[in-house]
Amino acid sequence: MRKIILAGAAAAALAAGVAIPASAASAASQVKVITISPLHSDTTSVSGSATQADPQRGPVWGADRLKETITATLRADGKYNVRIGFSGSTFAGFADPRMASEGSTDPGGPLLSQGGITGSIQYNGIASATAPDPSNVPAVQAPNAGLQAVLTELFHGDNGPAATTHYLINYTPSMDSVSVTGSGNTWVSGDTYTQAG
Repeated sequence: MRKIILAGAAAAALAAGVAIPASAASAASQVKVITISPLHSDTTSVSGSATQADPQRGPVWGADRLKETITATLRADGKYNVRIGFSGSTFAGFADPRMASEGSTDPGGPLLSQGGITGSIQYNGIASATAPDPSNVPAVQAPNAGLQAVLTELFHGDNGPAATTHYLINYTPSMDSVSVTGSGNTWVSGDTYTQAG
């Protein structure tokens, strides 16, 4: 009943040209915002001669330009599910992120690649004293900002950890990759590499 009253009050206020207070706007069951992370370090589970060590995230194999579409949905228990979609994102790799079982002859070795990224990461069961605020998420993220930074911005730092996290991210080269060592290692255009967990 409260949602119906708030929705009706919000519609009447909009029709009258009245600004809606943040508390009424926070009653929305779903919010969406888009941000760009232009220099996002991408990691893999393999390390090799060309990956760079990041002690907090793992071996870095490339840099992404992520177009992050963030959708936060209020659950019946008052917690939030947040999905970050990556459609329209790109990568530029300097090391091979693939394992031998995924087609690499030099896992973590030098390999120049570029292409598109699709997929998403899903954070489920986030508790927060503050409702998601899309106006607090900047249009462009700082270089090397992690995905947790977006969650912190969205909830003004009042969010706890997600109860569960799932991801499925696809990387598809737009042209054949080049091994700068002449080792013969290749990642063929259109051959999708997937990270899942």
